Amino acid sequence: TTTSSSSSGSKKRKLPSSADTSSLSSIETIKAIQQVNATDIYRSLQEAIMQNFGLVGTCTSDVQVRLYDPKARLAIIKTTRDKYPQVRSCLTFLTEIKQGVDSLKVVASTIAVSGSARTARNAAWDEIKKRFFARDFSGGEQWTNMSRVVMEKELQELEECLDKIDSGC
Repeated sequence: TTTSSSSSGSKKRKLPSSADTSSLSSIETIKAIQQVNATDIYRSLQEAIMQNFGLVGTCTSDVQVRLYDPKARLAIIKTTRDKYPQVRSCLTFLTEIKQGVDSLKVVASTIAVSGSARTARNAAWDEIKKRFFARDFSGGEQWTNMSRVVMEKELQELEECLDKIDSGC
């Protein structure tokens, strides 16, 4: 099981020119990230495997996107033990995720390679906690009780999603 993280860039589609282009671009990027689902990641990964290893590589690789969380931008990808180097290298070469006619530029990296669903879940949870505590508040914002409650609720929801992943599926 490979745990992967992606950092997205801007969409290829042209934006209207105005003084507010940068904020419009970031809003479109956020919407695009939330629209990406596990199927889009699977199709893009299969296409990368096809480009790099051909038809035989695509047919012999058993790839499943077990979880994708758009808020955390984290995906858990399951594959066989003997094919993980192939999938991991294709993740490195994955530069965009296609959604119909649009594509979203991404930079994917491998966080951990695990032998079981439990260790993949633990690695994903550790990465999410690391990102959560490394969060930088601009403008000197402090943690408020309300922001803590909201973040704890989101972390709880994500932990429940991670708990649903088991090695039997």
